[in-house]
Amino acid sequence: MPSTDRQQAFLAGVRACIPLAPGVLLFGMVCGAAAAGAGLTAGQSFALSWMVFAGSSQIVATQLFAAGAPGWVIVLTGWIVNLRFMMYSATLAQQFRGESRRSRWLAGYLLTDQAFAVTLARVLDGRRDIPWFYLGIAAALWLYWQIASLAGIFLGARVPAALSIDFVVALTFIGVLAPLLRNRAMAAAAVSGGLTSVFLVLPLKLNLMAAALIGAAIGITLEKLWPTSRSGA
Repeated sequence: MPSTDRQQAFLAGVRACIPLAPGVLLFGMVCGAAAAGAGLTAGQSFALSWMVFAGSSQIVATQLFAAGAPGWVIVLTGWIVNLRFMMYSATLAQQFRGESRRSRWLAGYLLTDQAFAVTLARVLDGRRDIPWFYLGIAAALWLYWQIASLAGIFLGARVPAALSIDFVVALTFIGVLAPLLRNRAMAAAAVSGGLTSVFLVLPLKLNLMAAALIGAAIGITLEKLWPTSRSGA
């Protein structure tokens, strides 16, 4: 791909990140404030942000740290919570064939729910500029997250507890998911996965992994039963 096309694809990814900014910034502030509130120093809290770079596992890690859990339990639980990224990376792997190993490692480090969902929508549109588009949106998300984490670490305690802003995070994920529901099979997969994650209670947040597997299984099964759904039926 010519360098001009790469730059355009990268900038398109950066622009695609703008609508996600409010939810990402608020979620990052929550994670930063939670780490500082758990007793981590500012340096430790920020290191957790850029080393882990995964909000759900960061929240779980800080909760376990505050509860006095052993280090290996914290690491193992965080790894289990992040298992969904294995499926994300496997889905996008074909788009990165031919890219350098360093690019693939960087793409893996920057992988998030939002970057995956928006990039997948572009894959479904048949676009061929996926690697650079992905790096654009993923890098922008990383920058937003680190800024928000720092704000949460140093300013989180000043936010009134009565100011409930958590709903914005949920709205962001809904906004990212909605464009992917292009047929009945995808909608059924999303609904079944969502219901499983809410009503199935498992230790170590394994309900999230179970929800992903069940949603994927139902989606694949219905794709075979409803082949016309590929065209939107």
